[in-house]
Amino acid sequence: MATRRWLKVLACVLFIVGPVMFFINAEAVLNGNAVECDGSPMRPGQWCASFSGGGSVSYDEEKKNEARGELVGYVGVGLGTLGIVLLVSDGITTRRRSR
Repeated sequence: MATRRWLKVLACVLFIVGPVMFFINAEAVLNGNAVECDGSPMRPGQWCASFSGGGSVSYDEEKKNEARGELVGYVGVGLGTLGIVLLVSDGITTRRRSR
């Protein structure tokens, strides 16, 4: 009984954390292979200067950051889906036990 409760808590956490991870990184997921600096497309050899952060990054560094964000976004989709599957399976198990 206690195991099922922890499973339900885990499912709820995954259901919340997964979409949050996706939406934080949604821009990287939806951009595809585009590399942008403050909304403007970048090309190889260009640098992106950030006045708020006080630094600049090259095209290659920004491309790596976008790829990392895209990966985290897709992991979020997977975690959210896993949370949904766990919640649905718990609901089905509960209904079958109550018969």
